[in-house]
Amino acid sequence: MVKVPCRFLSNTFGLLLALSLFFPSITLANGLEGTWQGILDVGLVKFRVALVIKKDRRGNLKVLFNNIDDGLYNVPVTILSPKPEFFKARFKFGQALILELYPGNHHLVGTYYQTTGNFEEDGDTSPITLIQGHSYLVPRLDAGGQAVTGYQYRPPREGYPDWKYGGLPAGGVSLVETGICKILDGTFPHIHGIVAARGNQLLLDETFYGYGALDPHPVQSITKSVFSLLFGIAQDKGLVQTREKLYDFFPAYRTRKFWDPRKGQVTLGHLLSMTSGFDCSDLDDAQACSWGMVHSGDWLHFALSKPLAQEPGAHFAYCGACLLPLSVILEKAGGMAVPEFAQKVLFDPLQIHSAHWVKAPSGGTTVVPISFGLSMAPRDLAKIGLLVLDKGKWDGKRIVPEDWIKESTSVKVPRDQTNHKYDYGYLWWETEFMVGSRNVKTVMGWGVGGNYLFIVPDLNLVCVVTGGNYNDSQAGKCSLELFQNYILPAFCGNP
Repeated sequence: MVKVPCRFLSNTFGLLLALSLFFPSITLANGLEGTWQGILDVGLVKFRVALVIKKDRRGNLKVLFNNIDDGLYNVPVTILSPKPEFFKARFKFGQALILELYPGNHHLVGTYYQTTGNFEEDGDTSPITLIQGHSYLVPRLDAGGQAVTGYQYRPPREGYPDWKYGGLPAGGVSLVETGICKILDGTFPHIHGIVAARGNQLLLDETFYGYGALDPHPVQSITKSVFSLLFGIAQDKGLVQTREKLYDFFPAYRTRKFWDPRKGQVTLGHLLSMTSGFDCSDLDDAQACSWGMVHSGDWLHFALSKPLAQEPGAHFAYCGACLLPLSVILEKAGGMAVPEFAQKVLFDPLQIHSAHWVKAPSGGTTVVPISFGLSMAPRDLAKIGLLVLDKGKWDGKRIVPEDWIKESTSVKVPRDQTNHKYDYGYLWWETEFMVGSRNVKTVMGWGVGGNYLFIVPDLNLVCVVTGGNYNDSQAGKCSLELFQNYILPAFCGNP
């Protein structure tokens, strides 16, 4: 079974998580009460997880599960077999976990099992170690382990040779401090990081909930925008063209029983602008499309077999599954999978070494999805924004063709057709934010959970906000509010 993020396993397959803890001590709760946290490495993806173990008023053991990177917070565990040395429990999300307490070492060591829905059916396994601590569950702790609610801006520390460092505009410091205090006091919950850069200067770099400055973070659908740059590079190399027809790369589908001749008109450009006409709309019903793809054992076949609901090029429908064939096309044309291609032509020139990609099943092999699944450090994602800001150049060297930057960030679908406040280009969103009487044009990469890459040409500004509000759309808007009301105004009037 191919390893994919827990979120896709739990939310799409409706799996139950069974949590089993084996402990040698007779007084189970006495050595366990408190918060235990650690990294769950399931292969290409690492999750920050935490268990909160405590007693209720009646003295009964209570366990809450948290997966910070997957947006699962305080999920109650139902204990099925309470015994002094052993208990089995089950809750709604996730997989199976077996842990053993090592007395005196203050850590739990065990194995995480990916299952197919039943506790007894084990799939792939991953080791896991939890230690006592609670930094994953609060925005920030001081040296004494107490929650920090106040903030005073300090410019980022030097020490990374690929960056120069600077400070915020003096008139904007108080605004930024107010915004970050809203993260620390919980007004803006589960925002994991924020970076602001201008030119090649890093001006703001703050992390929360146990993250470090160089820790990779899932960027969700910003993966699409990163792939847009890869497509532009590949087109410049003569590997692909927006005008090419999708099914020219998969001719066997033309001979299938339920072939729709209109599919022959779908171009790669239609896929990039979300106007392919396929019967798929993640914004309206993700369960029926992208989650349906994850359900399937062959993601590529699922994408290519989707029926058409509209004429190609005539209607906007945001469809992540529809992009999957582009990954296969690029691999065939370039002779290397997307991660290797990205590292060679994009990430290495930008000195980005934090990127990790998810892989998915495709007819007995694997394929890399390009609509989600990329993780990278926020400051590295900011480099992507600066590259776009400088029209495809980095440190004076051409990385992406300038005409592709212009083409991909220009409006292909106006906002009155996207059902949003934003226009759409080739896997980029465009909008304007009002700051006082000023209308500020912004290009965006936008991912679920409050993950954003903001590029503001008029201010020479790039801002990255990462978050984990996957199950609360209102909380996910806090990232946007943080940028629009606190970060962006701090730079207006300070070119």
